Amino acid sequence: MSRIVRTSVRVGLAAAAATGLVAGGITVAQAAPHQAAASSSSSTPSLRVAITDKGFYVDGPKTFSAGRVHVSLDNARAKKEAELEVLQLSSGYRWTELRSDFKTMATNLFAPHGNKKKGLKALNHIIDNVKFFGGYDVMAGKSAHGTLLLPAAGSYVLFNDSGFPRNPHWLTVTSPAGPQTLPSADANVVAKTTRRFGGSSTLPAKGLIHFTNESTESPHFLNLQQVKPGTTRKDVISALQGNGPPPFLDGVAGTDALSNGQSMDLRVHLPAGTYAEMCFFPDPKTGMPHAFMGMVRIVHLK
Repeated sequence: MSRIVRTSVRVGLAAAAATGLVAGGITVAQAAPHQAAASSSSSTPSLRVAITDKGFYVDGPKTFSAGRVHVSLDNARAKKEAELEVLQLSSGYRWTELRSDFKTMATNLFAPHGNKKKGLKALNHIIDNVKFFGGYDVMAGKSAHGTLLLPAAGSYVLFNDSGFPRNPHWLTVTSPAGPQTLPSADANVVAKTTRRFGGSSTLPAKGLIHFTNESTESPHFLNLQQVKPGTTRKDVISALQGNGPPPFLDGVAGTDALSNGQSMDLRVHLPAGTYAEMCFFPDPKTGMPHAFMGMVRIVHLK
């Protein structure tokens, strides 16, 4: 979800003459090279995903018990970022409908001359019929890994979210077994209903970050973007709105979308420094990416 939204944000920024955001590399996620998670357990299933310029590959079980699942993403694309998401569709809502709603949302909320009312209707149709359980966004030639939590039995779909939802890989989750909470993390980030972030003000530059969406307004995702020392929240929002050059540096990490009440872990390997926490999920009432509405928080990675 975050990949298509961020791509759409590029279009909107270009239209708003704020192309400096793209140049700043806000859409490129960087995380730790793939390695076994410190909390790995033989009872916890693992899914290793590889995305190349030609295909989407998943190694791991298609059926497993509800609870923790370790997920890694190896991006073998030559030049482009890659992203995966895990979600669950409501009864009667089909994969083809999801793709159709995504297309309608993106072309009408962000492309020139779109029909905003039509785009918002498609966006809210997605929110009403999809539960997002997270994922990872990785730059070319890099890998990411962490732990997702699939809390209930049912059918889930893991898919290639690199540009547009495709390559669905269906998972059958049976009754709960094993750990039903995420492993302990070094710091926590919380998405709030007020379109704000909370949690730890200091995060690990190399370690495990626990991300939770407590918001009742919509799904959210976490984009960690390194900024110049001394940058304020107001500076970031002003740059996003096209009022000057962006203060962004190279360090970036990101998740995909989480619905209300869901949590996931992201293992990062980033330069220490000042970072902006941002969410670009489009607001269900306005269609505006949440960061443009103030969902920005300055934190420090040590």
